[in-house]
Amino acid sequence: MTKDTRFAIAVRDDEGLWLVMSLRRDRKGNVHAFWPTGARAETGYNPHVSHHASGWTHFKTFDKPLLPPEKRQKPDASFSGTEQVVTTPICLQTLRGTRAFKRPCRVEKYPGGVFEIAASEISPTPPGRTAVAIDLVPPGAPPLIYPRTAALRRHIFTDAIPHISVALWDQEMMVAGADKTTASAL
Repeated sequence: MTKDTRFAIAVRDDEGLWLVMSLRRDRKGNVHAFWPTGARAETGYNPHVSHHASGWTHFKTFDKPLLPPEKRQKPDASFSGTEQVVTTPICLQTLRGTRAFKRPCRVEKYPGGVFEIAASEISPTPPGRTAVAIDLVPPGAPPLIYPRTAALRRHIFTDAIPHISVALWDQEMMVAGADKTTASAL
């Protein structure tokens, strides 16, 4: 790979196309997933997860880890199986926050492609039934399968190996099960 490739996950509503997350695979093979924020860059608030070419994965913001780093397989030609990068809930209330940040998705900034989600496909409020999962997969591999969920749609970015899989999940059965578990525990 000779240059960085940028991708986006965006939701389209009747007001436009809004950035939910951006992804970048750099020339070294590092894969980064970023959440948009309304904070100015100089504040250091930059929530992201990275799966590095060395195999180390971390979640960071303010240049500090949110979780301990974890060693996983290297994202190179020998990659096998599926490695989760991140799964994050998505709902219309989150989208309203994204619009408040004034973060429209400018398709031309993402030459690797945009996974576009219709607003009608996602939950209105948290805890939502929908989530976006980002996985690293070899060609032809399925995304990670989550218990009591259903994949609504999936897109594979194939710029390099491993591929980047982005899936929109319906977690309604999982959320309903959690509600029943919580209620029975009380």
